[in-house]
This record gives sequence, structure tokens and C-alpha cells, in this order.
Amino acid sequence: MKKIQLYLFIGLLTMLSATSCKKFLDVNKNPNDPISATPELMLPQSIVRTASLMVGLNDYGARLMGYEANAGGVSGWGSFVSYNYTTGDFASLFYNGFKANEDLQEVINLSRKDSTHNTFIAAAQILKAFNFQSLVDVYNDIPYTDALKGKGVLQPKYDKAEDIYKALADSLDVSMAILSANSTSSAFKSSDPLFKGDINQWIRFANTIKLRLILRANGKVQFSNTTFNSLGFLTTDAIVNPGYTKIDGKQNPTWTTWAYDAAGTPPTAASQRIPTPYILAFYNKTKIADTKRANLVFNKGLEVPTNQLGYQGDDAKKGPTPSAWFAGTDAKTYDNIGILKGPDMGQPIMLASESYFLQAQANLKGILGSVNDAKANFKAGVVASFNYLEKDNTGAIHTGNNPQADFDAYVAANIDNYLVNIDVATTNTEILEAIVTQEYIANNMIMGHQSWFEYLRTGYPMISGANNTSNKTGTFVSITSESTAPDKLPTRLLYPANEYSYNEKSIPTGINAFTSKIFWAK
Repeated sequence: MKKIQLYLFIGLLTMLSATSCKKFLDVNKNPNDPISATPELMLPQSIVRTASLMVGLNDYGARLMGYEANAGGVSGWGSFVSYNYTTGDFASLFYNGFKANEDLQEVINLSRKDSTHNTFIAAAQILKAFNFQSLVDVYNDIPYTDALKGKGVLQPKYDKAEDIYKALADSLDVSMAILSANSTSSAFKSSDPLFKGDINQWIRFANTIKLRLILRANGKVQFSNTTFNSLGFLTTDAIVNPGYTKIDGKQNPTWTTWAYDAAGTPPTAASQRIPTPYILAFYNKTKIADTKRANLVFNKGLEVPTNQLGYQGDDAKKGPTPSAWFAGTDAKTYDNIGILKGPDMGQPIMLASESYFLQAQANLKGILGSVNDAKANFKAGVVASFNYLEKDNTGAIHTGNNPQADFDAYVAANIDNYLVNIDVATTNTEILEAIVTQEYIANNMIMGHQSWFEYLRTGYPMISGANNTSNKTGTFVSITSESTAPDKLPTRLLYPANEYSYNEKSIPTGINAFTSKIFWAK
């Protein structure tokens, strides 16, 4: 946690470097005093930092859920294929998550000085809840009540995950009440690269996060309030765009990671990863026929090279350049659709499809509406998936695409398959499987972490048989897995090494990557 505090201090000094020479030379003022930071400066950078977290979180889940596997021609995959995680694996998820929330806490602290900044407080609190849920879903117990207190608490205690979930839901209720009692302002609009100051959208976003908390807790948390704001839930993708552009350091982070840098050079790692036969089976008729989204998602569509995770034989297929998830030919000629839409594309932090699929699950469980509502929300979720992939880098539906018509054709091509045509599902179990399976498809290389969390909670999408080279479409589990769990998958990440160096006495003991479960997991 000391490292996090240092980063915050450095970040504040960086902002202050923009101070004029006249002010800097005024010996009556301390140039290192962070009083010049304002909510208007801090909120947009905090939102953008939260958006950047999606790259690492997606990669974490994508490796585990069959979205990406090792390509041929490269060795030394280590824990990528063994799951034998160490305290060094994915450590940035922990530190970057807390760093984002430190920034958001600073927004709150600064905003308390002026009652006209209540909307800043609410928005920052909503994003804090969003980030804290991700941290809990990855690590279970984490610092919460003692976290974000700077030098006042250098060794924060770890809170129980269940207690954090309850506190997050409470904080969302407070935030929605604040937003309902306040109107937007020009300052808030210009400081909001997520919803452009639209308070109703912020409330719907908070409502959707709360719904996810309640669903994922699976009856294991006694929430103070299980009702929702009457504005409802997200019906559009939550996308951050501060003005990403094709300039070094200013591109969309997902594009930079998986497509090209500003100079037009593809990252080496992208061509070393390819999809698995398991995920392709949801497009190529093995499990589901979906040529349209295959062409939107994959380089070469249904002909994209695949490899079973962990297979490193001489005949393992190599990845395309720049990556298997890029629709286009090169850095200058790309199709503005699919996952990698361009260097100026917005960065999604929550998809509308997830909102609809969460609502469908809530309908099925009796939290909201009825089973018929579940079917309607299921259909809306699949349409929303087509809609996101068919959007271009400006957020408009790309020429020649029609999400609703493509959904109708999708159902017609899979008319007897309840994973697509929900109307032929005969049990609630089949409906739940269809909902989570379609969320898995919608999250492909966009929100891999959410698919991983849903798999741990529900067991869907289903995997079957042994993790061997003869079962390529039956399971996404690595054939070189070292996990001792029944499904040969890990159950969680380990806390990062620096926590053991600086805060060891607070960390829960006995954590094992193959046996220690997140509190809501099956």
C-alpha cells in the first residue's frame, strides 16, 4: 500500500508541473502543495484510469475462459498454461485497482469543500464501488474500511468480502440519492468522459452495478436494501472516451495492447495469442452457428487459427498479425467494427448486453419481474451484443449493419437451439444456461473477467470431459493444468508480493490458488 501512496503523491506533483513560472517562483507559496488539484481536473483522469483497468482484467479472464490461448512458435508460457500462479502474477490488477480508487477518493475529498460538487462525489463513489467489486471478485477479502486513508493507515486491515459487498450496495444507494437530488452542471458535463454529465445514466449505471452485486452474492449477503431506483438499468454501453487519438500515449488502451501502437507497429504479444477451438465452436456450427459475429470478431472470421490452451507441439498454429481479434488488413486499413475499432474508439467499462443479461437472471430468480421478462431481456442482450460489435469508432452503427435483423437471422439459423432461441427452452435451468452462455459470447475479448466470474458462480458455459487434445471443443481448460481442483481450473489469484512485504500481518492466511474460493463461487 505504501507504493500506492507514493504513486498518488507523484501524480499530484505531475499535475502541479503545469503551474506557471510566475507562480512557481513565488517563494510565499509552496509549489508542491496539492491545493491546486480540483474535482474538474481529477474526475476525468480518474474515469480514464478506471477505463484502462479493463485491459488487464479482460486479459486475466480471457486466458481462463478460452478466449485466448498460446500460439505456436513461442515457448515459456509458464502460469499462462499451468495456472500455478505466484504472488507476481497479475499483481497490477491489485495495485492499479487501488490506485484508481485513490484518485476517486481524492475527487471526493476535494468536492466536499463545495456543495456545488455533489454530483462529483456521487460519480466518484459509484466508480469506487465498481472498482472495489472487481477487486473483491478477483481477491475476495481486501482492504476496504482502512483503505484509501493515505499515510494515516499504512497497513490497512483486510475486510471480509461479504461485508464489502454490503457496504458497496449501501454506497450506491447513497450516490443515487445524491444524484436524484441534484442537477447536472456545465462543470460536471465537461469533466465526464463517460456519460457526459447525464445524471440519469449515472443512476442507471449505479443501479446495474448494484444488481450485479446482489446477483453475484447469491444470497450470501444480507443487503440493507434490495430495491432499485425507478430509472432502471443501463440500456446503452457505458463507454469512456476522453478524446483518444492516434498519438503515442493517447490511443485507446485496448487498441494499443492488441492492434497497433501510434507508429503502426503491432505488439508482439498480440500475434502470440489466438482463440481456442472451444470459443470458435460457438460460431462455427459445432455448438452454435454465428457467421456474422465471427466476421465481426475474428481476423479471417471462421477461418481464424485456433489452438487448445497448453498445447505447444510443433504443429501448433501461429497467430495472425496484428491479432486474431482484429477486423482489417493493416494499421491504416481497418474496418471500424468489432472489438478493435480504431485508435480513437471509446473504451467500454460495462456493456449493455451485460445489463440485459443481469436483468434476465434477476427475472429468473424472482428479484425482478417474471420468467417471461427473462426471455425478453435475454433477446435484448443478444441484440445489444450485435449492436456493440456493429458500432464503429464514432459509436454509430457501421454502414451496412442492422443489429435487429442480424439477431433475427441468428435465431433462424439456430431455431431448435435453446442457447439461441430462448423460446424453445423448457426449464429454468436451460434458460439460465442460455443467458450466461450468451453473455460469454458477448464478452469475447472485451470483458473476459466478467465471464470468468460468471463461470465460477454458475458453472456456465458448460465444459465437459477431460482436458486433453482429443476434447478441443468440449473444454477451455489447459491441457497442462497443474490445478488440483475438480475442474482443473484455478479458483482465484494470490495476493501480490509487495503486500506480503509491507502488510503481511493483515493478509488472510492459507490462501491457495486451487482451493480458496471467492465467497460467492459454487
